[in-house]
Amino acid sequence: MSKKFWFVFASILIALSMVLAACGGGAAPSGEEAEGEMATDANAPIEIWIDAAREESAAKFLDQNPEKADLISLTTTDYGQLPQKILFWNNVGAGWPDASFGVPQLVPLINDVAHSYLGDMRPYLTQEIIDGFAAGSLQNCWDGEKLYCLRNDLAHYVTWYNATKVAELGIDVPVTWEEAAATCAKVKETNPEIQCFLGQESVSWFNMLTSAKCPWQQILGPGKIRINAVHDNCYKAAKFLDQAAEDGWYMLTNMFGTEASDIVQSDNWLFMPSSSWFGDYVIRGTYYDPEDPAFQGKIGVAPAPKFEGMDHPWVFWWGGASWVLSRHSQNPELTMDFLKFMTTDEIKNQGTYPAYGPAAEEWLKERMPTLTYLQDPTAAGEVLKQESEHMWTVATQGPVDSDTLWGPIQTKINTGEITYEQALEEFQAVLVDGAGKLGYEPVTDGLDDFPSQ
Repeated sequence: MSKKFWFVFASILIALSMVLAACGGGAAPSGEEAEGEMATDANAPIEIWIDAAREESAAKFLDQNPEKADLISLTTTDYGQLPQKILFWNNVGAGWPDASFGVPQLVPLINDVAHSYLGDMRPYLTQEIIDGFAAGSLQNCWDGEKLYCLRNDLAHYVTWYNATKVAELGIDVPVTWEEAAATCAKVKETNPEIQCFLGQESVSWFNMLTSAKCPWQQILGPGKIRINAVHDNCYKAAKFLDQAAEDGWYMLTNMFGTEASDIVQSDNWLFMPSSSWFGDYVIRGTYYDPEDPAFQGKIGVAPAPKFEGMDHPWVFWWGGASWVLSRHSQNPELTMDFLKFMTTDEIKNQGTYPAYGPAAEEWLKERMPTLTYLQDPTAAGEVLKQESEHMWTVATQGPVDSDTLWGPIQTKINTGEITYEQALEEFQAVLVDGAGKLGYEPVTDGLDDFPSQ
């Protein structure tokens, strides 16, 4: 396929990531707001909002359930419009889709008192299914009792690397960020033409924050949010990235632009920490011709770097999506049958890494051997599986739109006006302001963490 196709695809993923990663936590409806659920009817028609990429998979559910097919309407639409549309439907008292596909960031935005849209999925799922999802992937779908979303796929960070060049230089893939700095310093001395690390600028910044466990935005519960971008962990990440930029070993750029493409296609690169889909949808097709014999077996996959002292990396995600159920659905059982099919069964046939563990096992078994550009598809699959458990999902990009607020700050950094370290206070201020506009009372100190890790 053409580079243009992959550029468009990746651009869509970027757009998704700009509104992605926290599944729950807005002010939960109660009292009068919660009385709007409709009586259920197993013969009531349902409407599902999907995107074009899921049309074929959704149609399989209709084929497998012909007796219910006439009840199901699939609407291909821009689900980014859902929050605004919900307010309109609330005013007219009708029109809500029974379920929608969308980025997890939408979840807290449509579960406040004003929208009051989400239904509880928990009664329709066995504990076995819930436990089958990757660790942390449903972390922010809960409000303590109710489950408001099911994760569709993951986009967790790993390190993609130039296996043939790494072998040629006789170096090891760095395990820690500190090792990365030391390794890249040696490479620069002997091979100054090689760019040691490459990454998408804003996303790589969020991954660095996540690596250090920076609580820049954490959902604490209904209407409660922690905004603490000035935590010591955040300063640790910022100082490290400032030093990496000064030393020149970590280039943050537009990974879909000519600068990155020229570096990669000249074979002057080593490591790219990025999402699990990046190898398939960018390295293969955008940078390299999939049919080029020199590309076969060229790419390795390793865990993303961790900071020294951590048992394993904590990683960010770039992409991924969720499904939600409407509390207004008159036929929630059929709706949930569809959502379970999409997230626990059909997802194994998709191009991105499934959030549901058993489906991921099938995905790895069937898909990985076909990826001949990988140095060792089996080993790569094991890395993808292992790191899917290491998303630090207690830190999120939403409901406050972290990406949009960070954009102007990144521009100042790019022009040399400020450093990453100096940017943290401004980032804190705009996040706190954004939380207030959404009706949250932010907690501006402390750190929430997975209690058992």
